[in-house]
Amino acid sequence: MTKKVKVEWKQEVITEIVRVKQIVMERPIAYQGNIASTQEAGKFGVAEIGDEAQEILLVVILDTKNQINAVHRVFTGSLNCSVAHPREIFRSALLNNGARILVFHNHPSGNTDPSEADLIFTKRMEEAGNILGIDLLDHFIVSGKEWLSLREYGIL
Repeated sequence: MTKKVKVEWKQEVITEIVRVKQIVMERPIAYQGNIASTQEAGKFGVAEIGDEAQEILLVVILDTKNQINAVHRVFTGSLNCSVAHPREIFRSALLNNGARILVFHNHPSGNTDPSEADLIFTKRMEEAGNILGIDLLDHFIVSGKEWLSLREYGIL
């Protein structure tokens, strides 16, 4: 005896993203030099966000020859807090064909000592970059005319 089974197919709608919009704004860069060393990168960060009154997280996206593809302000925080997630940072790198990145954030307090949150964030960024194949070259904390490289500090 043969049993008949009725099969019903459910039609599902799948959404595919075919384009991600990125708004491009051209502006002069505060530091007019080549970023080829830790010292030049530190000066770049100081020139860009060293005197900001709020915490800013800045990402510099570099190509395979360490030339700047883009500079992106990922996040603006409060007087003493900036909450950014690696996905926002690496989204910028992916959209701008980045091979490696430099991350900068400022401490309006004037103190460039890294907090525990800064150290944890840097390690998360490094891990995310390793997964994506985008190197985190350095993470800088800047304040006024001072800067601290977390690579030189021994975190990266």
